[in-house]
Parts: sequence; structure tokens; C-alpha cells
Amino acid sequence: MMRFFSVFMPALLISFGTAVSLGFSRFDYALILPSMMESLGWSYSEAGWLNAANAIGYLAGAAWTGRVIARFPVRTLFLGGLVLTAISVLASGLVASYPLLLLLRLTAGVFGALSFIAGSILVSGLFPHDPHRSGTAISLYTGGGGFGILVSGLFLPFLFSKYGADFWPRAWMVLGVAGLLFAWLSSLASRSPELIPQDPSDSPSWDPRFFIPALIGYFLFGVGYLIYMTYFIKWVEDNGYGPSMTAFVWGILGLSVLLSPLFWRGMLSRYPGGRSLGLSIALTSMGALIPLLSRSLPAMLLSALVFGFSFLNVPAAATAMLRTSLPRALWGQSITLFTVVFALGQIIGPALGGMISDHSGNLFSGLAFSVLALAGGAIVSLFQRQRG
Repeated sequence: MMRFFSVFMPALLISFGTAVSLGFSRFDYALILPSMMESLGWSYSEAGWLNAANAIGYLAGAAWTGRVIARFPVRTLFLGGLVLTAISVLASGLVASYPLLLLLRLTAGVFGALSFIAGSILVSGLFPHDPHRSGTAISLYTGGGGFGILVSGLFLPFLFSKYGADFWPRAWMVLGVAGLLFAWLSSLASRSPELIPQDPSDSPSWDPRFFIPALIGYFLFGVGYLIYMTYFIKWVEDNGYGPSMTAFVWGILGLSVLLSPLFWRGMLSRYPGGRSLGLSIALTSMGALIPLLSRSLPAMLLSALVFGFSFLNVPAAATAMLRTSLPRALWGQSITLFTVVFALGQIIGPALGGMISDHSGNLFSGLAFSVLALAGGAIVSLFQRQRG
């Protein structure tokens, strides 16, 4: 075990960045959302658009990263994006205006994308001649988002129970301060000599059309998974479960994400193409389906377990596929393209899920749509061939 931590310490430290760019910035909105809806009187559509704004920022950030990735050191982009993401999260607790909250969610998305893409490139440079260890490092990096989920789940539900819905501004500020601490921890690894810097010069040409099945699958995954992550905790609370059970469910989801690399690392090294991608999305859709079939506490816990086990392996599977299919000089371009497509799906998902729920008058229909989108993404991804 000590040898494992020694070998993969750079990836583990950089994964604190994923806890900020994905966990605190995006996923933990689900924990704070019920209190914001109660305190500010929002509809499902208004709540959905706030997370869609984060996804719009993520799209803009991915496109911007594609322009600057060759001009600045990847380490600088990673750490700069991380700090600015944490500041945007912290500032979300300083305003109550809906337009200003939309703006801050958008900026958190912009800088979160910058940090996540740069971190993906850094981690992809680990173990260039060892596919098994490389797959483990990539899985550990994306799994860091689970740590952000777990940390917030340990205390936010109980703080909301004690202080009420009006605690939501302080919740954002606490996450922002934690994000700055995590950025510092990631900085300890970003200068590791084991992280090979990207060389953007002499980039060969490539044809993105080869990856159309994976791109479509990734898009549909973006649509479906973020509906679940936006409204799942609201669904749990609407079915009568209090703060302790909410914390337990959310904590199980985060813990499942953290432990998932122990399984997926072998899968990513053996099947880095469409099979790993499709299987990950299929399991994610199963996790999203379970709480619709039963509203019992075991069903909620099983949903969190299955969903958490699989959903953050989808970006890891996409990164592993690109790493083994393309030369190193193209990793930045290809990861950026996949992130743009992913972000488009994330923009559509929460807003459309909220509109469907408002139209039908219940959250069930919006969550059901997420299951259909995820199932479609799983099927399409299986048609992706492996190159290299």
C-alpha cells in the first residue's frame, strides 16, 4: 500500500484539483440547491439554468483552453484555473442576485474547464511506457471529484439542518476556502519531474471523425449525468429523508467515486476504447434508474453507490482512449474537443431536465429523461473502435 501511494503520489495530489473543478464547483451545487430553492423561491427551471450556466462557462473555458494551451505552460494553466475556480465558488456566497449568481457559476465553469483539461494533460504524461499505471493515474485523477463530494457530504447537510436554508451563502464560502487549500495541495505535485510537460510543437494532423461514436456518447452522457447530479439530492429530500440520510447518501456517492479506480484501472489499460466508455455510461444509467424504480432508502443508497462507482470513470475512459489512439502532441487538442462536446451536453441537461419537470409538475420525469440520455450514450459508445 505504501508503495502504491509513493508511485502514484503526483496523480493523487493533482486529483485535489478535480475535487475543486468538478466536486466543489459543479457537483456540490446539488447539496446546496434545495436550500437555495427554498430561500430564494426558485422553480426547477431557474435552478437548472444556474447549473447550465456553469456548463456554458465550461464550454467557453474548453474552447479558450484550446487556444491558450500551446502558449502557456500547462502547469500554470492548471494552477491558475484552479485558484480562480475556488475564488468563483467562494464569491457565490457573497451575492443573492440571480444574474450575479449566473455570472459566478459561469466563471467557475470557465476556469474549472481550464484546470481540468490542463490537469488531464499533466496526468496523461505519467508513465508514458506503462499503460496499466497510466490508466491507474488517469482514473485516480478523475476520481478526485469524489473527494470533493465526500468532504461536502460530511458537514453541509448537518449545517443546513442546524442553521436552515439561509445558510447557503456560507456553504459556498466554506467550499471556496477549501478549494484554495486544495489548490495549494495540488501545487505540491504540479512541479514533479515525473510530470512530462506537453510539447505542442509540430503537431500532426488528425481526423476527429474517427471518434464520432465516442463523441456522440460523451455528449449524451453530459446531458444525462448532470440532470441526476443536479436534482438527485432534491429527489432524496422530496421523498422524506432528513439531513442525516441525505449526508449518508451523498457520502456514499463520494466514497464510491474515490474507490472506483481500484476496479477501473485494469479496465482502462486493457480496453481503452469504446468498451470501457460504453460500460461506464451503462452503469451510470443503471445508477440513475434505481431511485425511480424504488423510493426506499436502500434504493437511494444503491443508486448513489452505482452512479458514483461509474460516472467519473467516463472522462477517464475518454482520456485513456485518446492517449492510446493519438500521439502525445495531439492530446491537448483531442481532450479539448471532447471537453467541448461534453460541455454542450451539460448545458442542455440541467436546463432541459428542469423544464421537463416544471412542465410535468414532478421531478420524476426529468430524472427519467436523464436515464434515457445515458442509455443512448452507452449504446452509441460501444460502436467506437480502438486505434493504435
